[in-house]
Amino acid sequence: MDGPVRQRPSPMPGAGITLDFDRLELRDASGARVALRRQAMAVLHCLARQPDRTVTKDELMCAVWPGVVVTDDSLVQCVRDIRRALGDRDHRIVQTETRCGYRLVRPLSPTPTPAAGDAAAAPVFRQDIRFAVNESDGVRIAFAASGGGPSTLVRAPHWMTHLEWDWCSAVYGPWIQRWSRHHRLIRYDPRGCGLSDRSVPWGTLDQQVRDLETVVDAAGLERFALLALSGGAAIAIRYAARHPGRVSHLLTLGGFARGLLHRRARARASRTLDALCRLVEEGWGQDNPAFRQLFTSQMFPGANAQQSRSFNELQRVACSPQEAASLQRHVADFDATADLCEVRCPTLVMHSAHDARVPFEEGRLIASMIADARLEPIDSANHTPLKGEPAFEQINGLIDEFLFDSGARECIDPRQGAARRATLRAVGAAKG
Repeated sequence: MDGPVRQRPSPMPGAGITLDFDRLELRDASGARVALRRQAMAVLHCLARQPDRTVTKDELMCAVWPGVVVTDDSLVQCVRDIRRALGDRDHRIVQTETRCGYRLVRPLSPTPTPAAGDAAAAPVFRQDIRFAVNESDGVRIAFAASGGGPSTLVRAPHWMTHLEWDWCSAVYGPWIQRWSRHHRLIRYDPRGCGLSDRSVPWGTLDQQVRDLETVVDAAGLERFALLALSGGAAIAIRYAARHPGRVSHLLTLGGFARGLLHRRARARASRTLDALCRLVEEGWGQDNPAFRQLFTSQMFPGANAQQSRSFNELQRVACSPQEAASLQRHVADFDATADLCEVRCPTLVMHSAHDARVPFEEGRLIASMIADARLEPIDSANHTPLKGEPAFEQINGLIDEFLFDSGARECIDPRQGAARRATLRAVGAAKG
């Protein structure tokens, strides 16, 4: 695994131009922004993350225009715009590989830039992206490893991820870098999203668990801590219940065991879900981010302008409108409540007290149904707290304390699940 490196905005040939990975912007020697269309910037970003390697046309098309049919001319025009911005008149910087793709020969580092206040203290890590094939249906799942700490932390999949884009996202990037400093971090894009196979359904809860099994096996992991955000909690809970010998600790943040369709009257929940999915299908892929901003505002009401723009763009590139709607429908039907009483590893449940996306009650339910689980309310309105607010450091402190506490128990007596099952039946009766 590559060690930490320090990284500043990367200089590029031609008039002192630099590429700022944090903001996905080109700037000249004076710091002024160099104009570049959004699609062209996305192409440059894909090339810059893989310097001195030929990136195929198919890879670029999938990353920049996910779920949209465009001609080669669109990609060619983006490359022309990039060369013009870099002053690359003789094509020495962005080289064309005939009948294959393009290569950026300037050796740019594939890492984001630390925030100004962290530059002196925070190392930045590289990620190693690989693929695992789910043998049950042949779907290829992209996963990434970063960091090299004493413990292994696996992040279950959740809403809208893209291994390359969230690596430098203003929302998820700080989390990934922080976890990579303390752990060997394994994360992956779910089917239908990011760098994993697209145009495939998100799948049932059991299918998602099989994808998680595929990734941890491909990564050669025997025992690890499992971290789940949002809808990934249901996947992690069922995995932990089925594989008690492999999960050393379970951690959830803003998670839920039951999807929207299982929380309240199904008819009402179904109408809400249909409205949200219709909104996604009609407006998600537009250049105007207004439709995506609806979800951003609900998930991150405390985001600043940069963080909102970053998440809006991440949603656009993570998957197509149809894939996003499919994801919502499948996750809404997740129900891992019956698995909660079978989880026997130390469990930490963190949940924002004012979360508008996933009610705090869902976190409380998880903690109440897993034997000896620890519930930590988080003072934030953001679904996942953002860097810059106190909750960001609070959560990382809780994670470090929980994972590195030598006194933490390693297992739970299976007989302790009996009382939980009785409570579960009572909850089910109340829901009915």
